[in-house]
Amino acid sequence: MNDNAPAMRPKQGKVWGETMMAFAMNGIESHCLFAKACTYCSTHSHAAKWNRFFVLSGKLRVCLYSDDGKTIIDQTIVRPWQVTDVPPGIRHSFEALEDTYAVEYYWTELDPDDIDRHGTQGGVR
Repeated sequence: MNDNAPAMRPKQGKVWGETMMAFAMNGIESHCLFAKACTYCSTHSHAAKWNRFFVLSGKLRVCLYSDDGKTIIDQTIVRPWQVTDVPPGIRHSFEALEDTYAVEYYWTELDPDDIDRHGTQGGVR
């Protein structure tokens, strides 16, 4: 048994269906989800995580909202074997137009400029 392997989490019931974390390690997560027809999730955002919806069966409408969360600024209907991405900081929600099975992926991007040299500089001795 590999003690470093990421653990799966138990299935969680939601108003819209159920979800289960399948993998989480090193800035990447995947969740299996089932959303019942005519249900939707809360409008929400993620500070640092990208969110990808990959539909296996059914049909999911993913809506992006204005900063106040009241106006839909974009919507995508995701069908089987299609994906759509939501960048960090964007308010979004999904609605199952049919019973839908999907995989949700989350990831963070490393910032190549993420360094603070604290006023010092390298050199040669």
